[in-house]
Amino acid sequence: MEVTAIKLAYLFSGQGGKIEPLDQSLYLESSSFRETFDQAKSLLGVDLWNLWQSGDKRLAETRFAQPAIFVLSTALYRVIKDKLPQASALVGLSLGEYSALVAGDALDFSEGLKLIEKRGQLMQQASEEFPGAMAAVMSQDTKLIEDVCQDVSQSSGQKVQIANYNYPKQTVIGGQVDAVKTAVEALHQAGVQRIVDLPVSGAFHTPLMESANRQFLPDLEKIQFKDPIIPVVSNTTGKVFTDSSIGETLSKQMISSTRFTDCLFELQDLGVDSVVELGPGHSLVSFAKKTLKLDGYYAVNDSASLKKALAALTA
Repeated sequence: MEVTAIKLAYLFSGQGGKIEPLDQSLYLESSSFRETFDQAKSLLGVDLWNLWQSGDKRLAETRFAQPAIFVLSTALYRVIKDKLPQASALVGLSLGEYSALVAGDALDFSEGLKLIEKRGQLMQQASEEFPGAMAAVMSQDTKLIEDVCQDVSQSSGQKVQIANYNYPKQTVIGGQVDAVKTAVEALHQAGVQRIVDLPVSGAFHTPLMESANRQFLPDLEKIQFKDPIIPVVSNTTGKVFTDSSIGETLSKQMISSTRFTDCLFELQDLGVDSVVELGPGHSLVSFAKKTLKLDGYYAVNDSASLKKALAALTA
């Protein structure tokens, strides 16, 4: 059957995706899926597929979650990419950006996996050393949120800032526990009705990750990134990477706000009409649905969801 011409973007999940046990179907059915996990096991000495299959509680720990999600997303991409036309764009949220760069042939899988292993370890250490909090603010008034964070930081001497611009009506703030609490109270007083505390131990994409970022830079500087064969949109800038900008931009990613909203509008400018999220959960597809009017939105994490997406995209 001839595949209908589509302009497709793959979205690679970040750490916020829902962690659930995965069935064995895809692992048994697809050699490329299985070989990706086997390769990761030989590199790390950890059976990440066993963690996914059993829903191992270690997946709640950053040091295990990040490589596990990175490998799952890459394995899913290797399964689906040859069954559909080449993507028009790739974008990943936070650690998902590394999966996107691997998919775009800008980064070798084994190098990416070792980077993510180190990244996860350092971010967990930073979370334990500098405990933080995060809260999702349901408001389109990002200027108000930015101003409140700045005022609280200046008046208290503690750090709080926007960590994630997820979609126009959801912005996540993060920082030191008391500063986040004060900012939440100020936002409620300013008229924001719905704010949800997030169950995290650390404040990712804030200055509380500075020690992790500093220790990560030497590993990042050793990597020779290539020019992506598919446009990869940075969630630090909201624009397409160039080969010369990848290392420099990633060096700021851990302590900078993620701008997934801008990434979505960049996909729109690139003419994308369908998105497929690869990884656990469906957060990124949900953000896309609430931001862009597209022909299709799909979340793929197992054999059943893969078959559903392929059936729709090849109809």
